[in-house]
Amino acid sequence: MYVPASDQCNILTANIGTSSTATTAAFTIKVTQVPCSSKTKAPNGCLQYFTGTSGTVTTYNYNSAAGVLLANQDYSACIRSERTYCAICYWSSIFKLSFPNAGNAINGVDTNCGHPAVQAPMVNGGGYDFIEIPDGQCDSPLSSAVATTETNDRYCGASLRCLKSIPAVALTGTPGQTVCSNNKPFKIAVHSDGLEYAFPATASEGLLS
Repeated sequence: MYVPASDQCNILTANIGTSSTATTAAFTIKVTQVPCSSKTKAPNGCLQYFTGTSGTVTTYNYNSAAGVLLANQDYSACIRSERTYCAICYWSSIFKLSFPNAGNAINGVDTNCGHPAVQAPMVNGGGYDFIEIPDGQCDSPLSSAVATTETNDRYCGASLRCLKSIPAVALTGTPGQTVCSNNKPFKIAVHSDGLEYAFPATASEGLLS
């Protein structure tokens, strides 16, 4: 977790829950200051920052697929663009965010994500929670093959999906599971509200890896 600092006193406040049944509790927090000129300094607006040409990004409270998505989140996980690399691709082994309109074979892509409350057209539950990958598309932007793709920013639902095109009637079908982007800086933004909907809301909803 990267937090901006200043020359003045920096105060971080943590709220520790009291619902645990454990009789004792303990935690360790490691704090490292990053010089302003350091190449490892996270860009502005990045709560998480990853380097390297490959790796794994998980949401907070992922807890080896045993946790749930934290409520009221609005942050970005950024990935440094390494030398000679111009695009990035994401593939998810576990992806469980809000189901748009209780599933109903609707792909969790773009305008189907981020609907608050239970209101038309999402009458079975809007499914607000989503991640944002700017200009995400199915095929690698650097592929030499000519392909028609549709760029989208928002992703939600039971699996990470993308769309090669916009169907005439509904966003349904079985699209690919890899999302690529050449929009820099590379980042995944995480958005969640404080509500869950019973259409359904499974115990594992909110996992992302």
